[in-house]
Amino acid sequence: MKVLHIALTDRGGAGEGMLNQHRALLERGVDSKVLVGFKRTNLETVIQTAPNQYMWGKSCALQYLQKAARHFGICLNRYDQYKRKLYLIRSSHWTQYSIPVTPYDITDHPLVQEADVINLHYVADFLDYESFFRKMRKPIVWTMRDENPGLGGFHYTSEKEKFYPYFAAIEDEFAAIKKKAIADYEPLHLVALSNKMRDFFLSNECFAGRPITIIPNAINADNFRPQNRAEARKKLGIGENEAVIAFVCCDIRDERKGFKELIMAVQRMQKESNKPLSVLCVGNNDYVGSLPSNWHFLGRIDSVDKLSSVYSAADVFASPSHQESFGKTVVEALYCGTPVVSTPVGIAPEIISERNGALCPIGDSDGLACALQNVLTRTYDKDVIRQEACNMFQPQVVADKYIELYQKIML
Repeated sequence: MKVLHIALTDRGGAGEGMLNQHRALLERGVDSKVLVGFKRTNLETVIQTAPNQYMWGKSCALQYLQKAARHFGICLNRYDQYKRKLYLIRSSHWTQYSIPVTPYDITDHPLVQEADVINLHYVADFLDYESFFRKMRKPIVWTMRDENPGLGGFHYTSEKEKFYPYFAAIEDEFAAIKKKAIADYEPLHLVALSNKMRDFFLSNECFAGRPITIIPNAINADNFRPQNRAEARKKLGIGENEAVIAFVCCDIRDERKGFKELIMAVQRMQKESNKPLSVLCVGNNDYVGSLPSNWHFLGRIDSVDKLSSVYSAADVFASPSHQESFGKTVVEALYCGTPVVSTPVGIAPEIISERNGALCPIGDSDGLACALQNVLTRTYDKDVIRQEACNMFQPQVVADKYIELYQKIML
């Protein structure tokens, strides 16, 4: 069985989950390869392809001429026209937004031609919906890593609700392009990372009636292991007797991550308790405002060992997100044996219980404070927390579920 994974890139949270799945499939003896638009790892089984349509030509001179034309607003084709429209809209109302018409026609690529099963992942701004679904005839598994496939260009419903008036015309056009391209493609099976993602796509006009299976993200437990709490705190300059909350995200400015609610929750907790309390914050930290010295901004951390130190140093991990496709930081914290307080988004409602933390309402700083305080007063078995997470999210476990699905759709 030859499986080809297709994604925009092999980096980021979605790329990491895909590669963990890919490596585990290789370990299981599956002929697995990856095709991306932008390669950032050195894996030989990951192959980068280049744009091959809507171009004047591939010579350096012609490519430079095209770039110059775009710079001056000259639109060479539909893709350029859409990019120009988006540039004008997002100059005043920026949000993550993707185009379903791209310069990539990957259907004739040798890896696509030889594959028995195609596994799509995060393909925004890479997959050209029209050419791909018109020419393909192979079984496709589509792992939905955010809501973008079911929307026009937005990646989350919350962003559409906020910005739709500014993108209305182009959003409706993009949604129509996707719906028309996918409508008649029969051998298509969806994979949702959580129950909430499944519910979204089951009710989505573009994918209604499609078979869908829940398979969680693959996260390598070998990368995130419990460390000695005292040593972890010493590395980070945190006192042994302090109550410690950890918060990890890519960008602290992202309102969807709930950082404002965490600030208010911690302020309330400090008013109600005399015990020293510290907060470890990981992520791009362009936070505008002043916070007390017990807030420790650690910036972006790429080292999994150092990130494990942060999780292990904490008494509780806080994930007050408003929306998540999955929520891998929750799993990373659990791998380190750290209890979690999370809003009921992504995978959290399915794995957080009294054995490993608590849930709190979305956007409710008082509810977040109460949940954090309750978890801080309880005792947890770190080994049990880690083992239960391993049983669900280890790449080998996830790969076995995908193998079963691949074999099913090939019949």
